[in-house]
Amino acid sequence: MKVVILGAGGLAREVYQVICDVNRSGGNMEVQGFIDENPANWGSKLCGIPILGDFQWFESAKAKSDVKVICAVGSPRAKSSLVQRAEQSGLSFTTITHPSVWASEYVEIGLGTVITAGCILTTQIKIGNHVYLNLDTTVGHDVVVEDFVSVAPGCHISGNVILRKGVDLGTGAVILQGVTIGEWATIGAGAAVVEDIPNNAVAVGVPAKVVKYRE
Repeated sequence: MKVVILGAGGLAREVYQVICDVNRSGGNMEVQGFIDENPANWGSKLCGIPILGDFQWFESAKAKSDVKVICAVGSPRAKSSLVQRAEQSGLSFTTITHPSVWASEYVEIGLGTVITAGCILTTQIKIGNHVYLNLDTTVGHDVVVEDFVSVAPGCHISGNVILRKGVDLGTGAVILQGVTIGEWATIGAGAAVVEDIPNNAVAVGVPAKVVKYRE
């Protein structure tokens, strides 16, 4: 399967590494290159793989039917925008799970999602589309993770938690049992979330408190 990575930053290089590890474990994904909106980067290489250009590359290459794409951008809002552009261009997405991930047979994983090394997902879990679970994240029973959620390394999500669309969890955040975090909310690094967080809120601290809201 031919794959193109949307994005050319640090997260994109990490996604490329996940693909390399998948291939070492018997996968068959051939990375064609990265998509970057900055013309100054076109023609250069990351990890030995070319930066192909912007979305127009898909038109010139006539590759829509032959290539799957994966969005490798951390910001949930930016990721949502890129995914929308890709869908409007008629592109198809793939899902990538690192071979070291432990997940029960009762885990549902959506399209365009990336689950990186060391993650543990227990049972009756629903992971939406275009979710990013970074290194060593744990997800407990009956958790729902909606579309475009980004989870930084070392987060621990307890059972019966709901992460609504576009939630952004900072490194090492801990979400206690039964908590719901609202759409497009941001949780700071190291925060301990012990109660529900509203939509568009930014919450930090132990226990986590809302400090501001974003439009």
